[in-house]
Amino acid sequence: MTTIKVPQNLSFKNAINFCNRLWNLDDDNNYEFNFANLKLVEPFTIAYVANEIQRFSLEKPQSNCTAINFEEDSFAADMGFYKAFGVEHSTEAGPAKAGVFIPLTTLFVADIHKEAELQDLTIGHILEDKAKQIAQTLTRNQDGDWVDTLTYSIREMMRNTVEHSESETIEYCAQYWPSKRLVEIALFDKGTGIKKSLSQNPCLEIDSDEDALQRALQPGISSKMYKGITPKNDAWQHSGYGLYMGNRICRNGGNFLIMSDNNAVFQDNEIKDTMQCHYNGTAIRLRIDTSTITKYSNMLSMYGREGNALAKEHAGDDVINPSIAATRLTKDFPQI
Repeated sequence: MTTIKVPQNLSFKNAINFCNRLWNLDDDNNYEFNFANLKLVEPFTIAYVANEIQRFSLEKPQSNCTAINFEEDSFAADMGFYKAFGVEHSTEAGPAKAGVFIPLTTLFVADIHKEAELQDLTIGHILEDKAKQIAQTLTRNQDGDWVDTLTYSIREMMRNTVEHSESETIEYCAQYWPSKRLVEIALFDKGTGIKKSLSQNPCLEIDSDEDALQRALQPGISSKMYKGITPKNDAWQHSGYGLYMGNRICRNGGNFLIMSDNNAVFQDNEIKDTMQCHYNGTAIRLRIDTSTITKYSNMLSMYGREGNALAKEHAGDDVINPSIAATRLTKDFPQI
């Protein structure tokens, strides 16, 4: 039997290292995951590690995977950690001890399309409604700049999944720590990955997963809008600013993490770091310092202008300008 000890502190770096080691284990008939040391978990690492343990179990159908010493870990259980890879826990969901949280939740992309069709709305409208519900739950407010900023950020990350990843699901979980003035939102898909998506753009030469992530974080880089494609008169036009804007909002006091296939990029206002990983699909962590949130419309307008200027430096006359949706919520769309 191979015993796999889960680290005490599942920070994102520890979680990536743990999962990398997981895929390098020798073949065995029995794997035992020991959670005795686990003390600290975060929304992103809960979803990421749960997904990787589940995938590990599915890819070794001839082996028996079991879990021990998890019964005392009530918070991770409340967040849906153990349930995500098939382990029943006696604890039922309750209020978070350190703030407000949303447990691991799955949205089905087919249901989102069906909802949009039934309501005669765009996918963007449906995703904005869902993003706003998440923002309102975390902030315990119905409106205001906190709600608007989180709604916009979550909506744009969800749009990337629905419109580019070919994933059947969006998974998310989140937590707000009032004492730290910090919000963390984690979003996951099991789609084609950033590299394969951007490879649809014939104007880009993508050499690796790391190169794909670096390109995806640049403004005006899209798999569906490039030189030769005529822009549509559509507020939701693809323009390649969603990841850039989400990254920029997070870096104003917080940080941004994106993982796709074999590479991850972490960025805050001071450093940019890359790491090797083995995740099938794309995973994103938004960490937003709520004390830095100002009027959302001014903030998005400023970041949109900054992004457009950067895009012009690289693309010149071929620059892709941000769409209406790239810099505002639907309530601020121009009235036609």
